[in-house]
Amino acid sequence: MPGADLRAVYDERAQEYVYRGRHARPSRKQRGVIAHLPVFDGLRFLEVGCGDGPYLAWASRTHRRPHDTRPPGAMLRQSGSPFAVVGIDISPRILHEARQRVWHEGQPEIAYLAAADAVALPFPDGWFDVLLASQVIEHVPDDARALREMRRVLRPGGTLVISTDHRDNRVSRALAAPTLAVRRLLGRAVYRPPFLHRSYGRAEFVNKLRKAGFTVLEVCTYRFSWPSRLGRVRLLTRLLDILEERLIRYQPWSEWGDMLLVVAR
Repeated sequence: MPGADLRAVYDERAQEYVYRGRHARPSRKQRGVIAHLPVFDGLRFLEVGCGDGPYLAWASRTHRRPHDTRPPGAMLRQSGSPFAVVGIDISPRILHEARQRVWHEGQPEIAYLAAADAVALPFPDGWFDVLLASQVIEHVPDDARALREMRRVLRPGGTLVISTDHRDNRVSRALAAPTLAVRRLLGRAVYRPPFLHRSYGRAEFVNKLRKAGFTVLEVCTYRFSWPSRLGRVRLLTRLLDILEERLIRYQPWSEWGDMLLVVAR
């Protein structure tokens, strides 16, 4: 899907993510990502595909000391950005919601958001110390090129935390099986997203990262989920999260989570 078409799809989806001014408790998905991020003291942080900004707000809120104290001049220039926390997304519309979230929940004076494509990041080589890409790479048509761009803008020895959809999510597939069976029995169509949405096997994804030049340090899976309608019932979701956080410590459950997360350098 060409960049302009992809941008239009995500601008349309942005309507689902209107910021309501509520500081929500991080979801199980978000808590799993945050647990793998380093302390941000003095580090430049980039999020690729920041969406409506929950991680950006968290990163700016927990960043105790800006890396570069120069006053903001040109927002992005070849010599680098004066901001400690930077987020990019292909959708200008979703960035509006992210700015609202960072303004209300974080430190907006150290954060900068820009519309950009993951395959052409507008930053100098080796500029960032920490790079996060959560649930983004599965939507990028040229995922290999996007990973190479992430490697380029991350300094040598910097930390990449990247998560994506895990193909071998056996628990969630088992939970969804009765609903899918009923839909098929009734002749109802199974939902297909109107945009690219891959999933990856563990070894496949690790191999992609290595080909892009990363050294993989840690690989894990986590989170189980209900089918969409049941997933909207907060009590059921909370009970499943509690169960998953206990089971995921043990084999084979630790191999069957929805989310595939990798820490690399």
